[in-house]
Amino acid sequence: MLLRWSEKLLKEILTMPAPITIGRPSDWRVGKQSPVSTQRLRCRQIVNETKPCDVPGCDHQRSGVGRYCRSHRDVASKRGDPLARLPSRNELAIFKHAIGVYLATDPALAKRISADLGALERTKALPPSFCLSPADIHRKLPQVAKATGLLANWQHREGKTYTEAVDNALALMGWMLVYYDSGLAGGIWRNREAFLRTRAGALLGDFRKTIAGKPVSKEASGATHRHLGKDFVHHATTIYGASFWSSPVTTQDGQDMTLLDYTKLALKAAKLL
Repeated sequence: MLLRWSEKLLKEILTMPAPITIGRPSDWRVGKQSPVSTQRLRCRQIVNETKPCDVPGCDHQRSGVGRYCRSHRDVASKRGDPLARLPSRNELAIFKHAIGVYLATDPALAKRISADLGALERTKALPPSFCLSPADIHRKLPQVAKATGLLANWQHREGKTYTEAVDNALALMGWMLVYYDSGLAGGIWRNREAFLRTRAGALLGDFRKTIAGKPVSKEASGATHRHLGKDFVHHATTIYGASFWSSPVTTQDGQDMTLLDYTKLALKAAKLL
Protein backbone atom coordinates (compact mmCIF):
# COMPACT_ATOMS: atom_id res chain seq x y z
CA MET A 1 0.00 0.00 0.00
CA LEU A 2 2.82 2.39 0.91
CA LEU A 3 4.63 1.58 -2.34
CA ARG A 4 1.51 2.27 -4.40
CA TRP A 5 0.89 5.55 -2.58
CA SER A 6 4.50 6.66 -3.12
CA GLU A 7 4.35 5.83 -6.83
CA LYS A 8 1.07 7.71 -7.17
CA LEU A 9 2.46 10.74 -5.31
CA LEU A 10 5.62 10.71 -7.42
CA LYS A 11 3.54 10.59 -10.61
CA GLU A 12 1.49 13.59 -9.48
CA ILE A 13 4.63 15.57 -8.62
CA LEU A 14 6.20 14.78 -11.98
CA THR A 15 3.05 15.85 -13.85
CA MET A 16 2.59 19.12 -11.93
CA PRO A 17 2.67 22.21 -14.16
CA ALA A 18 6.10 23.84 -14.33
CA PRO A 19 7.02 27.15 -15.94
CA ILE A 20 8.50 26.98 -19.44
CA THR A 21 11.56 29.24 -19.27
CA ILE A 22 12.85 29.44 -22.83
CA GLY A 23 14.01 32.78 -24.21
CA ARG A 24 13.31 36.09 -22.48
CA PRO A 25 10.94 36.31 -19.46
CA SER A 26 8.24 37.83 -21.67
CA ASP A 27 8.20 34.54 -23.61
CA TRP A 28 7.98 32.25 -20.57
CA ARG A 29 4.69 30.46 -19.94
CA VAL A 30 2.96 28.50 -17.22
CA GLY A 31 2.98 24.77 -17.90
CA LYS A 32 -0.22 23.03 -18.92
CA GLN A 33 -2.55 22.27 -16.00
CA SER A 34 -3.54 18.70 -15.28
CA PRO A 35 -7.35 18.14 -15.30
CA VAL A 36 -7.00 16.02 -12.14
CA SER A 37 -5.16 18.80 -10.31
CA THR A 38 -7.80 21.33 -11.33
CA GLN A 39 -10.61 19.08 -10.10
CA ARG A 40 -8.91 18.47 -6.75
CA LEU A 41 -8.28 22.17 -6.29
CA ARG A 42 -11.96 22.87 -6.83
CA CYS A 43 -12.92 20.23 -4.25
CA ARG A 44 -10.51 21.79 -1.73
CA GLN A 45 -12.06 25.18 -2.38
CA ILE A 46 -15.63 23.96 -1.77
CA VAL A 47 -14.65 22.37 1.56
CA ASN A 48 -12.46 25.28 2.64
CA GLU A 49 -15.13 27.92 2.04
CA THR A 50 -17.31 26.35 4.76
CA LYS A 51 -14.71 27.31 7.41
CA PRO A 52 -14.40 30.68 9.19
CA CYS A 53 -11.66 33.22 8.47
CA ASP A 54 -8.50 32.75 10.56
CA VAL A 55 -8.24 36.43 11.51
CA PRO A 56 -9.24 36.84 15.20
CA GLY A 57 -12.64 38.50 15.51
CA CYS A 58 -13.62 38.00 11.85
CA ASP A 59 -16.83 35.98 11.38
CA HIS A 60 -16.75 35.76 7.56
CA GLN A 61 -16.21 32.52 5.67
CA ARG A 62 -12.93 31.74 3.96
CA SER A 63 -12.44 32.52 0.28
CA GLY A 64 -10.84 30.11 -2.19
CA VAL A 65 -8.30 27.70 -0.71
CA GLY A 66 -6.68 30.18 1.68
CA ARG A 67 -7.16 30.74 5.42
CA TYR A 68 -8.89 34.11 5.16
CA CYS A 69 -12.08 35.76 3.92
CA ARG A 70 -11.99 37.75 0.69
CA SER A 71 -10.97 41.11 2.20
CA HIS A 72 -8.32 39.68 4.54
CA ARG A 73 -7.10 37.36 1.78
CA ASP A 74 -6.40 40.28 -0.54
CA VAL A 75 -4.43 42.16 2.13
CA ALA A 76 -2.52 39.02 3.12
CA SER A 77 -1.66 38.32 -0.50
CA LYS A 78 -0.35 41.85 -1.06
CA ARG A 79 1.45 42.34 2.27
CA GLY A 80 2.12 38.83 3.54
CA ASP A 81 0.02 39.46 6.66
CA PRO A 82 -3.57 40.77 6.88
CA LEU A 83 -3.02 42.64 10.16
CA ALA A 84 0.57 43.92 10.39
CA ARG A 85 1.34 47.55 9.61
CA LEU A 86 4.05 48.41 7.12
CA PRO A 87 7.42 49.78 8.29
CA SER A 88 7.86 53.51 7.77
CA ARG A 89 10.68 54.97 5.70
CA ASN A 90 12.10 56.79 8.75
CA GLU A 91 12.22 53.58 10.78
CA LEU A 92 14.10 51.68 8.08
CA ALA A 93 16.48 54.63 7.59
CA ILE A 94 17.66 54.27 11.18
CA PHE A 95 18.27 50.54 10.79
CA LYS A 96 20.25 51.16 7.58
CA HIS A 97 22.28 53.86 9.34
CA ALA A 98 23.03 51.44 12.18
CA ILE A 99 24.36 48.90 9.65
CA GLY A 100 26.75 51.51 8.24
CA VAL A 101 27.91 52.65 11.67
CA TYR A 102 28.63 49.09 12.76
CA LEU A 103 30.60 48.21 9.62
CA ALA A 104 32.65 51.40 10.00
CA THR A 105 33.95 50.07 13.34
CA ASP A 106 35.20 46.80 11.79
CA PRO A 107 37.14 47.41 8.54
CA ALA A 108 38.00 43.72 8.12
CA LEU A 109 34.36 42.69 8.31
CA ALA A 110 33.33 45.53 6.01
CA LYS A 111 35.93 44.45 3.45
CA ARG A 112 34.76 40.83 3.52
CA ILE A 113 31.10 41.82 3.18
CA SER A 114 31.92 44.23 0.35
CA ALA A 115 33.71 41.44 -1.54
CA ASP A 116 30.81 39.01 -1.01
CA LEU A 117 28.27 41.59 -2.18
CA GLY A 118 30.41 42.38 -5.21
CA ALA A 119 30.49 38.71 -6.20
CA LEU A 120 26.74 38.45 -5.66
CA GLU A 121 26.19 41.57 -7.77
CA ARG A 122 28.00 39.97 -10.70
CA THR A 123 26.13 36.69 -10.29
CA LYS A 124 22.72 38.38 -10.21
CA ALA A 125 23.32 40.76 -13.12
CA LEU A 126 20.60 40.34 -15.78
CA PRO A 127 20.65 41.44 -19.45
CA PRO A 128 18.53 44.47 -20.43
CA SER A 129 16.45 42.22 -22.70
CA PHE A 130 14.98 40.60 -19.56
CA CYS A 131 13.14 43.80 -18.61
CA LEU A 132 9.34 43.62 -18.58
CA SER A 133 6.87 46.42 -19.30
CA PRO A 134 3.21 46.55 -18.18
CA ALA A 135 2.14 45.26 -21.63
CA ASP A 136 4.18 42.07 -21.11
CA ILE A 137 2.19 40.96 -18.06
CA HIS A 138 -0.50 38.37 -18.80
CA ARG A 139 -2.21 35.42 -17.07
CA LYS A 140 0.08 32.78 -18.56
CA LEU A 141 3.25 34.50 -17.33
CA PRO A 142 4.72 32.51 -14.37
CA GLN A 143 5.81 34.18 -11.14
CA VAL A 144 9.46 33.40 -11.83
CA ALA A 145 9.23 35.38 -15.08
CA LYS A 146 7.60 38.36 -13.38
CA ALA A 147 10.21 38.31 -10.59
CA THR A 148 13.08 38.07 -13.07
CA GLY A 149 11.66 40.88 -15.20
CA LEU A 150 11.09 43.11 -12.18
CA LEU A 151 14.69 42.58 -11.06
CA ALA A 152 15.92 43.44 -14.55
CA ASN A 153 13.82 46.61 -14.46
CA TRP A 154 15.36 47.49 -11.08
CA GLN A 155 18.87 47.08 -12.43
CA HIS A 156 18.51 48.74 -15.84
CA ARG A 157 15.52 51.09 -15.79
CA GLU A 158 15.85 52.18 -12.16
CA GLY A 159 19.66 52.06 -12.14
CA LYS A 160 19.67 50.26 -8.77
CA THR A 161 21.83 47.41 -7.49
CA TYR A 162 21.18 44.00 -6.00
CA THR A 163 23.21 45.12 -2.98
CA GLU A 164 20.62 47.78 -2.18
CA ALA A 165 17.91 45.12 -2.05
CA VAL A 166 20.01 42.89 0.23
CA ASP A 167 20.80 45.78 2.60
CA ASN A 168 17.11 46.70 2.69
CA ALA A 169 16.26 43.10 3.60
CA LEU A 170 18.80 43.22 6.45
CA ALA A 171 17.24 46.44 7.76
CA LEU A 172 13.81 44.80 7.56
CA MET A 173 15.08 41.84 9.59
CA GLY A 174 16.08 44.27 12.35
CA TRP A 175 12.74 46.06 12.06
CA MET A 176 10.93 42.74 12.48
CA LEU A 177 12.82 42.03 15.72
CA VAL A 178 11.83 45.39 17.19
CA TYR A 179 8.30 45.93 15.92
CA TYR A 180 6.75 42.72 14.57
CA ASP A 181 8.11 40.19 17.06
CA SER A 182 7.18 42.43 20.00
CA GLY A 183 3.63 42.92 18.72
CA LEU A 184 4.05 46.68 18.20
CA ALA A 185 3.28 46.27 14.51
CA GLY A 186 0.42 43.82 14.98
CA GLY A 187 0.42 40.81 12.72
CA ILE A 188 -0.07 37.06 13.07
CA TRP A 189 3.06 35.19 14.13
CA ARG A 190 2.79 32.36 11.59
CA ASN A 191 2.88 34.97 8.81
CA ARG A 192 6.25 36.31 9.99
CA GLU A 193 8.36 34.91 7.13
CA ALA A 194 5.75 35.73 4.48
CA PHE A 195 5.54 39.33 5.72
CA LEU A 196 9.34 39.72 5.79
CA ARG A 197 9.83 38.30 2.29
CA THR A 198 6.96 40.31 0.84
CA ARG A 199 8.26 43.60 2.25
CA ALA A 200 11.81 42.78 1.12
CA GLY A 201 10.63 42.16 -2.44
CA ALA A 202 8.25 45.14 -2.41
CA LEU A 203 11.29 47.45 -2.58
CA LEU A 204 11.40 46.78 -6.34
CA GLY A 205 7.90 48.21 -6.78
CA ASP A 206 5.69 47.58 -9.82
CA PHE A 207 6.01 47.33 -13.59
CA ARG A 208 6.24 50.85 -15.00
CA LYS A 209 6.81 52.48 -18.36
CA THR A 210 6.38 55.96 -19.82
CA ILE A 211 4.44 56.15 -23.09
CA ALA A 212 4.10 59.49 -24.88
CA GLY A 213 5.08 61.27 -21.68
CA LYS A 214 2.44 59.47 -19.61
CA PRO A 215 3.39 56.91 -16.92
CA VAL A 216 1.79 53.48 -17.29
CA SER A 217 2.02 50.91 -14.52
CA LYS A 218 0.97 47.36 -13.73
CA GLU A 219 0.92 46.30 -10.09
CA ALA A 220 3.27 43.46 -9.12
CA SER A 221 1.54 40.87 -6.94
CA GLY A 222 2.57 39.94 -3.42
CA ALA A 223 3.58 36.52 -4.77
CA THR A 224 6.04 38.17 -7.17
CA HIS A 225 7.50 40.25 -4.35
CA ARG A 226 7.80 37.18 -2.10
CA HIS A 227 9.62 35.31 -4.86
CA LEU A 228 12.24 38.09 -4.91
CA GLY A 229 12.22 38.76 -1.18
CA LYS A 230 13.03 35.15 -0.36
CA ASP A 231 16.38 35.51 -2.17
CA PHE A 232 17.09 38.94 -0.67
CA VAL A 233 16.54 37.65 2.88
CA HIS A 234 18.59 34.52 2.20
CA HIS A 235 21.55 36.52 0.90
CA ALA A 236 21.33 39.04 3.75
CA THR A 237 21.45 36.17 6.26
CA THR A 238 24.27 34.38 4.43
CA ILE A 239 26.52 37.42 3.93
CA TYR A 240 25.92 39.37 7.15
CA GLY A 241 25.19 36.39 9.40
CA ALA A 242 21.99 35.22 11.07
CA SER A 243 23.02 36.88 14.36
CA PHE A 244 24.06 40.23 12.86
CA TRP A 245 21.64 42.28 14.98
CA SER A 246 22.92 40.51 18.12
CA SER A 247 26.49 41.70 17.45
CA PRO A 248 28.11 43.32 20.53
CA VAL A 249 28.85 47.06 20.42
CA THR A 250 30.25 49.60 22.89
CA THR A 251 28.94 53.16 23.00
CA GLN A 252 31.12 56.24 23.44
CA ASP A 253 30.29 56.37 27.15
CA GLY A 254 31.45 52.77 27.63
CA GLN A 255 28.11 50.94 27.67
CA ASP A 256 28.10 47.38 26.30
CA MET A 257 25.01 46.34 24.34
CA THR A 258 23.92 44.61 21.16
CA LEU A 259 23.55 46.38 17.83
CA LEU A 260 19.79 45.91 18.09
CA ASP A 261 19.69 47.63 21.51
CA TYR A 262 21.80 50.46 20.11
CA THR A 263 19.32 50.85 17.25
CA LYS A 264 16.41 50.88 19.70
CA LEU A 265 18.04 53.83 21.50
CA ALA A 266 18.25 55.68 18.19
CA LEU A 267 14.59 54.89 17.46
CA LYS A 268 13.56 56.23 20.89
CA ALA A 269 15.63 59.36 20.36
CA ALA A 270 13.79 59.91 17.08
CA LYS A 271 10.46 59.23 18.87
CA LEU A 272 9.78 56.23 16.62
CA LEU A 273 9.61 53.71 19.46
